Amino acid sequence: MIRISLGYVYSLADSLEPLARLDGEQTLGDVAGHVYGAQAALDGLLNGSVFSLDLRTSRQAGEQLLATLRSATEDLNGDFQKKLAYRAYTIQFSYQAFKPVLLAELGVAPAYFVTRREAYDTISLLDDGAALFPASLRIKVPEAVYDVREAGKALAFELGNACGFHIFRATEAVLRRYYAKVTGTEPKPTIRNLGVYLNVLKQKNCGDEKVRAALKQLVDLHRNPLIHPDTVLTTEDAVTLIGMARSAISLMLVELPEQEQTTTSLGAMFEK
Repeated sequence: MIRISLGYVYSLADSLEPLARLDGEQTLGDVAGHVYGAQAALDGLLNGSVFSLDLRTSRQAGEQLLATLRSATEDLNGDFQKKLAYRAYTIQFSYQAFKPVLLAELGVAPAYFVTRREAYDTISLLDDGAALFPASLRIKVPEAVYDVREAGKALAFELGNACGFHIFRATEAVLRRYYAKVTGTEPKPTIRNLGVYLNVLKQKNCGDEKVRAALKQLVDLHRNPLIHPDTVLTTEDAVTLIGMARSAISLMLVELPEQEQTTTSLGAMFEK
């Protein structure tokens, strides 16, 4: 996923559109300014932008316009002034051939606007889903950061099941730390998932009862149904799940110590 700048698209149009108004009555300085600006903008679009590889229908007309602009700029110190009207017409003709093809291609480009999800800011969901959870998660359970970031992206794109998948992975990562803290030297369960950990905690009466209750809600209401292929989490379901998971994770984080920072844990915290 690459974030694009809408300002770039506006700037591109601002640089190219003067080509449609070139004529022999303009001064050499005005024409040269427009031609140089358009050449740089078009070269960037065709050869140096995120759109470069996906421009197919308009590429041939774009390359032709770029060649015309380069020919004109190479002649600026020669007899360009004498051929000003001809050069202006040639550039204008090439631009008029390129513009409608480019507009048609951009019109069917896979561009989408990601709207807000409930009270969650879109930029926060896409750039740092870890903000959905307490800040101490980054320090105490850095291995969970990747999944909460992915959960934020999934929620932004209305991928409810994917969001749920990553939320449960993050919750289980925190639970593993919590289990080790409250059980001490007790061996870890052979099968490691929320339900198994929760059953062991209940059998041994370990951990805070509120934590066990919050985890039981997650398992009964969301995790167990989610593993069935006929279950689909809506965006609203995913938002509810995040709230419940945040409650359980927050309770567990209170009892967890901060982890010693290593190269691996720092990578998990800052990886995008």
